[in-house]
Amino acid sequence: MECVVSSSLGHRVGSFWRRLGSRVVGEHLRVSRVVWGETPIPLGYWLRFRSVVGSLFRYPNVLSLHSLRRVHRVLPLIPNLRELLAQDELGTWALDAATINLLWRRLQEDRPKVIVECGAGASTLVLAHYAANWDPNASGFPSLLSIEQDLEIKKGVEARLTSLGFEEYVRVVHASVSEEGRYTLDVQDLWNQSGIQEAGWVLIDGPAGPSGCRRWTLPRLAMFCRAGARWFLHDAFRDGELCFLREWQCLPGITVDGIYPLGKGLATGLVEDPQAMEARIQTK
Repeated sequence: MECVVSSSLGHRVGSFWRRLGSRVVGEHLRVSRVVWGETPIPLGYWLRFRSVVGSLFRYPNVLSLHSLRRVHRVLPLIPNLRELLAQDELGTWALDAATINLLWRRLQEDRPKVIVECGAGASTLVLAHYAANWDPNASGFPSLLSIEQDLEIKKGVEARLTSLGFEEYVRVVHASVSEEGRYTLDVQDLWNQSGIQEAGWVLIDGPAGPSGCRRWTLPRLAMFCRAGARWFLHDAFRDGELCFLREWQCLPGITVDGIYPLGKGLATGLVEDPQAMEARIQTK
């Protein structure tokens, strides 16, 4: 009987401590958004914050605990996107509304002509909507290459793109993953077959797999980007992502600007010298 009571008490204490950690992180992010606005906060800041919070609340992915408290039913502020994503569950597996809003505004600022996406879903629809509403007076229109590991998700996204009339702007490619969670496709062959130009944007929200499995994505894709291309990494508050972001900032030709305090964390930076990354990969 004493063992049962002790176990129940321990569970309640652990649950309370986890909720407290979630509230602490959530409140800190709220204040950070007020202070920093739409400016990414340097990676070093988040690494120090993770160290402090981790010493108090000893849970893996402690900076992401707040995102698990509830399903976010808030829809994007942009009217067209509200209708587009009305049936999507945002903020769980998909991007949250605040992150989608920011990405949409950055699309209008950067105006990328070629976008590469790892992980298809709601974000694919947003990017396709951007391409479909390209300035009709401009030459050509944007193209999107989306890499997806789940064949059923690929088919579902393609069906939605077709129903919306967006299929001509997007190519969704199925790519299985290894035990380490890496895409098994040959990026060079994929690029040659796609016949697209250098990417101006890379959005990484896949693959799903073991901790840190997205480590390889940007290094492998950077050589196919134009100089000055913008990259984004979703789930940046997870421990695995924080770890390899520290590695990315040491890579030649890649800069890490920081992480936006939105949702599960949105890291961003630039591919400043694609040739430097290409040379590094060829020497390995």
